[in-house]
Order: sequence, then C-alpha cells, then structure tokens
Amino acid sequence: MLVGLMLLYHSNQQIQPMDQDILRIEAVEVIRSHHTGEIELRVSAIIGDMVQTVPAILYPPDIAEPAQYGPAHCVANVTVYLDDVQWEIAE
Repeated sequence: MLVGLMLLYHSNQQIQPMDQDILRIEAVEVIRSHHTGEIELRVSAIIGDMVQTVPAILYPPDIAEPAQYGPAHCVANVTVYLDDVQWEIAE
C-alpha cells in the first residue's frame, strides 16, 4: 500500500544536511507499525551525486581534474516515532 505522508520534524536534535540533493521521491511505503506510536517506512528515491561516473585524473598534472558523480536509486528504511513529529495523511 502506497501512502503519502507529510512529516514536519520538530525535535531539538541537530540534523546535518546531506551534500546530495533528493532529485525525486519515487515511493513511500508503509512496511509495518511496531506499536501505536511508531511506523516503519521504506522510502525509494533518486539522489544526486551518489555514484562516481567518471574517475579523477591525477596524472599528468596539466590535465588533472576531479571525479564526476551522477544520480543513483537509493532505498532507506526509516522508523518514525509519531510522538516526535507533526504529521497528517495526505490524500
């Protein structure tokens, strides 16, 4: 079952931003609910600059250039504690 969720994180924890951009969220799937206060989600997305597409050229120095990176498909399982977020089910 595919569920669209809008989650606003409002904790006191400091979140470090990723250097990569989320280009597209393909799916948010509810895997299971362990307790009434938490839910496990599987998020599938396309993330920019995740895989090396062209290796770095180090030698000779006059033509040296850094590696280049491109997007990749990534999947993450996330447990959301519903007491820690403001949430609503979007239709």
